[in-house]
Amino acid sequence: MKRARGFTLIEVLVTVFVMGVGLLALAGLQIIAKKASFDAAQRTLAAQATQDILTRMRANASVVDRYVVANAIGLPPPGRNCTQAPCTPAELAAWDLYQWAQQLAVGGEVDDEGVATGGMAEPTACILAGGTTGHYLIAIAWRGITPLAPPEDPDDPTDPANVDCGSDAYLDDEGLDDHRRVMVSDVFVASAVS
Repeated sequence: MKRARGFTLIEVLVTVFVMGVGLLALAGLQIIAKKASFDAAQRTLAAQATQDILTRMRANASVVDRYVVANAIGLPPPGRNCTQAPCTPAELAAWDLYQWAQQLAVGGEVDDEGVATGGMAEPTACILAGGTTGHYLIAIAWRGITPLAPPEDPDDPTDPANVDCGSDAYLDDEGLDDHRRVMVSDVFVASAVS
């Protein structure tokens, strides 16, 4: 008697099932990687913007207190464009804050139709006075894709997640602020010597 060669229908079905499960797992992994990539890009933009405004503050240290703002996003354009005309230090501070807010909101990227495509997801940008002279908190908050657990101690002032910048701005349907991401930098700006 001849022995049959090849695969049976059951073997083929099992193979198709195993391959299907593997492909679904691979698709799920791709979605997780895409979300993580988005969050990493947002954090990178926040870090770059923090360094940018800190450099501007240090370059204009004689009026560094003019940089303190509860939310720079949505500030109106200042009266003077400091890239086209000389400005006083106070006018330069207003211009710097406006430029910083624009960098966060639109990122300087536009598509073929002139629509802004860069920037952060619903940013909130704050510069708060620190506890001592010359110390400032630069905080940038934005909406993340996935929810996170709330801070362990919402009353702990040393926890960066408890800074007021963007708090309650990213509430979900249940009233939780679990989509809020915030980067807080405690910086020092030396006063300008007259």
